[in-house]
Amino acid sequence: MSDDINVIWRAGEGEMPSKARHVVDAARSEVILRALQLPEGMVDMIIYNSEKSAQSVPEYISTLLAQQLKTA
Repeated sequence: MSDDINVIWRAGEGEMPSKARHVVDAARSEVILRALQLPEGMVDMIIYNSEKSAQSVPEYISTLLAQQLKTA
């Protein structure tokens, strides 16, 4: 395995480039959805609704939880 890697951003170097941000956001969404262990249909619904509302998956889930806590 080669030690030659192409670093596109490091913490502390200012704002993360959009291509790196996209990968980080997708990974974060994937981790959250897997951790919740929801049925596949529900995962698809969350992804669809988050895209429809122009929110990331974590933002959409946070909104759902906040709404449920307000009504409880």
